[in-house]
Amino acid sequence: MASRGKLTKKDIDTLAVLSIFEQVPFSYERMQAGGYTCCMGYVLDKIYADDPEQKADALKRNMTFINTEPHMATFMLGLQASLEEAGEDRDLIMNIRNGLFGPFAGLGDAIFWFTLLPVTATICCSMAAEGNPLGPIIYIVLWFLLAILPRIWFCRLGYKLGTKAVDLIADNAPAIAKAAGILGVLVVGGLIPSYVAFAFNEGLVLIGGVPVQGIFDSVLPNILQLGIVLLFWFLMKKKNVSSVTLIGIILVASVVLTYFNILAY
Repeated sequence: MASRGKLTKKDIDTLAVLSIFEQVPFSYERMQAGGYTCCMGYVLDKIYADDPEQKADALKRNMTFINTEPHMATFMLGLQASLEEAGEDRDLIMNIRNGLFGPFAGLGDAIFWFTLLPVTATICCSMAAEGNPLGPIIYIVLWFLLAILPRIWFCRLGYKLGTKAVDLIADNAPAIAKAAGILGVLVVGGLIPSYVAFAFNEGLVLIGGVPVQGIFDSVLPNILQLGIVLLFWFLMKKKNVSSVTLIGIILVASVVLTYFNILAY
């Protein structure tokens, strides 16, 4: 990534790292504006070192409301730094900033908070539940990497693409969000057997001594767990049954069926 004049690759990477503290001065009036402006202040010091009026105007206008996903904020910081350095019209820069933070919030949430981090946590918790000490260690390491590396990549990408990035992201945002959602459902769905325990008592047999649990296992292992999850999804999604009600049903059904030796325990 070549310098465009006053900013270097090191400056862009420093801007990305500074974005970690973007939410420190969070307020309910302007949300992330204070932290976002502090981050931009680092590059504005270099861009407008000889023009304090332009710097002051840029800082003041960045204090307007903004609330986006923290990782994606680095893309916007890089993009805005590129536009400021190129001398683009300040109204255009602010319009782009204000128009992107909402869509980027949804995109970032879909990628990081609804997919990468929950999937990582699910896998690592499964390892920890089996007594594997690598579970929490891997999770801490991955959390650290996800907190740093994507910010640097996005900030570099935003700076490198400049105004071209707007059309690129706008055209592909729905596909990216959908792909992330599919990946999350696929991985979490594959972990159902690790978190849902449902099996008939070994003593529950049909005429001829055929165990009921053996029938389901021969058809498809873990099919009962899958069926239970789909049943609960149907009740919540289609019948509007609340999660509290479902918990009550599970507790009562578990006690009753176990008492009569229908379920294994």
